[in-house]
Amino acid sequence: GQQRDFELQIQEFIVAIVNVFILLLGISIIFSLIVSNWLTSPLRLLKQKVDSLKIASENQQIDYAGSDEIGLIVKAYNQKIGELQEASIQLAKNERESAWREMAKQVAHEIKNPLTPMKLSIQHLLRNLENGHPQTLEQVQKALPSLIEQIDGLAAMANEFAQFAKLPDPQFEPLDLKNLVE
Repeated sequence: GQQRDFELQIQEFIVAIVNVFILLLGISIIFSLIVSNWLTSPLRLLKQKVDSLKIASENQQIDYAGSDEIGLIVKAYNQKIGELQEASIQLAKNERESAWREMAKQVAHEIKNPLTPMKLSIQHLLRNLENGHPQTLEQVQKALPSLIEQIDGLAAMANEFAQFAKLPDPQFEPLDLKNLVE
């Protein structure tokens, strides 16, 4: 009998230890899930912000007060956001300058084109005048209207370019497309 009681007590003790162990295991699993969720939530926020990064738009910095490893990552992210915005502004400025440079080059080319034949015509007429060429008056009467026409074309081009440079900023307003289409 005593042996049997002793075995029953040992068996109950082992069952109690197993139950306590299972309870502690359950508590530790729940605790580790809570802690891991708490630890990874800033990383999920960081991943979400990195996924939503866009080059040409306003990116939001992350507010994170901690100074742990995640805080260092967030600080680096926020610093890179600032650098990205500066680079985006510089890129837009460079594109505008490049467009203006290209336009100026094109306008200069358009101005130079008629100037060369105009200069050659005037030099030819002067040479004929100096040499006393008999048909110089005829040539002058032929060349001057053409020269005036080319000068007027250049003046018109200069005026158009000046008007373009003075264009006001566009004024956007709502538009009823249905009425426009009808």
